[in-house]
Amino acid sequence: MMHDDTTRREFLLGTAAAGVTLAAGLREARAAKTLPYGRNARPLSEVRIGFVGVGGMGSGHVRNLLRIPGARITAVCDIVEARVKRAQDWVEQAGQPRPTGYSRGETDFVRLCESEDLDLVYNATPWNWHVPICLSAMKNGKHAATEVPAALTVEDCWKLVETAEKTGLYCIMMENCCYGRPELLVLHLARKGMLGEIVHAECGYMHDLRAIKLAPGGEGDWRWKFSIDMNGNNYPTHGLGPVAQCMNINRGDAFDFLVSMSSPPLGLNLYAQEHLRPDDPRRLHR
Repeated sequence: MMHDDTTRREFLLGTAAAGVTLAAGLREARAAKTLPYGRNARPLSEVRIGFVGVGGMGSGHVRNLLRIPGARITAVCDIVEARVKRAQDWVEQAGQPRPTGYSRGETDFVRLCESEDLDLVYNATPWNWHVPICLSAMKNGKHAATEVPAALTVEDCWKLVETAEKTGLYCIMMENCCYGRPELLVLHLARKGMLGEIVHAECGYMHDLRAIKLAPGGEGDWRWKFSIDMNGNNYPTHGLGPVAQCMNINRGDAFDFLVSMSSPPLGLNLYAQEHLRPDDPRRLHR
């Protein structure tokens, strides 16, 4: 039997060491009954939210949150002060008190996490900041929510899991593609058994992001770099998430292995050659 203080990493490593046969036999029972998911958070009639990163995606999330009864934005953080002011204005216009603003630099989110009386810290920042912000939130007693991807390495995934288990707080990746109308329709059909026994699924995510990745300012300042350093699908849960829900992944079943393949970003290279100035350094990358 697994003790309450056993981490998920220790459990998985121990199971693997016990042998492939034993691991296969126990996987479903362990996943369903004994993994340390942490303490359940008490329901809240009002959720006090600190939002970090209110640029392109974050600004849309702020406006959506303001439409949800019980969601109260009490703090806003961004490296661009004008974005903070814009978000503060939106909150006031929605009839809420003006939230505290943070814009002293890239790590001012730490001050937000340490000083604000919040329930949740939600971030929509460049990807390399997702893990530091979530860890800071949980270590300061707040739940954490993040845009995709939640992390860029397996080690950082473990940091999020282990910190959530140690603190008893939730850390949630806000995978919006799991909750669109078409995806929820298919999930409903699957759960009602109207699709029969699902034994195979294929998925994908098609979105032409060339203009966004190479735009002046905003996501164009940082997002294109990941296409150079990381050849592949940088947030596969857009396609895989809805399929995983339909097939009960991590709800009684689990992936045994995952294979990822990718071709060179030829379309992005061609777009750069055709649309960027001749002296733009991004034209030199392949």
